[in-house]
Amino acid sequence: MKKQKAAIFGGSFDPPHIGHLQIIKSALEKLDIDKLIVVPAYLSPFKKGHSAPPELRLKWLKAVTADNPKVEVSDYEIKKGSKSYTIDTVRHFKHFFGTIYLIIGADNLKTLKKWHRYEELDKMVKWVVATRSDLYVPKRFIRLDVDIPISSTELRENIDPKWIPEPIRQEVVRYYTKKQESS
Repeated sequence: MKKQKAAIFGGSFDPPHIGHLQIIKSALEKLDIDKLIVVPAYLSPFKKGHSAPPELRLKWLKAVTADNPKVEVSDYEIKKGSKSYTIDTVRHFKHFFGTIYLIIGADNLKTLKKWHRYEELDKMVKWVVATRSDLYVPKRFIRLDVDIPISSTELRENIDPKWIPEPIRQEVVRYYTKKQESS
């Protein structure tokens, strides 16, 4: 039996925004995959903390992807309850899928070789890079042309409802507005 192909799209998703949904849509259109797995991090190794708790970010992601049977939101990293390295997540899903595409944002390219066990990870995945602004994407990567000019960091600093997916818009705006007011 032929093993299925999956794409993994990990991140903090703090908060999820329409750029994330466009990456998912583009990946499903461009990649020959059976499943797209969205993996919210409990805590990224490159970050000190998060604004929204992991369980809330997981809930939001499930709400905005619920209508697509090819998309699965995984609690794998959140259940670990500690920092997660991409290689561990890829290894976990490699048990279930033959080919793994790993989706990253173009802004990650400059630090990619600093990722935990990068050389080993590089041999395990097919890299997919979602474009952002004018960042160069080398030819060795599969390119997803997305270019949505928003980031979760910007949204946390200046919450703008137009960038938040409709199913979670009110809750996300309320959460981050309240968070800003209390800090």
